[in-house]
Amino acid sequence: MRYLVLMAAALLSACATPSAPPQGPLTPYKIAAGNDALAQRATPSRGAVGEVYHWVHTSAYADIEKRLRQEIPHTTRRLYNPKDGVRVKYVGASEVYYWRAATGQIRRGTWDIKEGKFGPQICETFYGQTVCLNTVEQLSGVGRIDIRKGDVFGLARGVRPELGDDGLPDWG
Repeated sequence: MRYLVLMAAALLSACATPSAPPQGPLTPYKIAAGNDALAQRATPSRGAVGEVYHWVHTSAYADIEKRLRQEIPHTTRRLYNPKDGVRVKYVGASEVYYWRAATGQIRRGTWDIKEGKFGPQICETFYGQTVCLNTVEQLSGVGRIDIRKGDVFGLARGVRPELGDDGLPDWG
């Protein structure tokens, strides 16, 4: 009997179609968009993330830090992921503000660039807790629907955005 079970298992494994290996470079993110239109908008192409991934892992520390300091401060982002929902983030010179549509509250914290395992990374501190963000995701736009310069919604002044018909705060 054992022989028959082993033969059946061998036959099934021989007939099974092998899964194809993943195409392109491995990336450090995953947003399960499914039919979620906002998640699809917040998921950049695999190629775009792959380019940033390659650049970050082949560039000098000083070059990565310079790019982070050029692209991150003084910007407002509309963000989305299925877990946290719609958020707006404003990053100032050293402060960061988050507004969540689910709670309507604005959280204020600070940010800085710190050395991480693979180079510089953005670290945000809220209420004494520091979380360091993935540099590749930050530069490639994972979770970001769009971005504009300045404090577009006035989060630093305590202004709460209004949701538009598409479920996102209107840029105005």
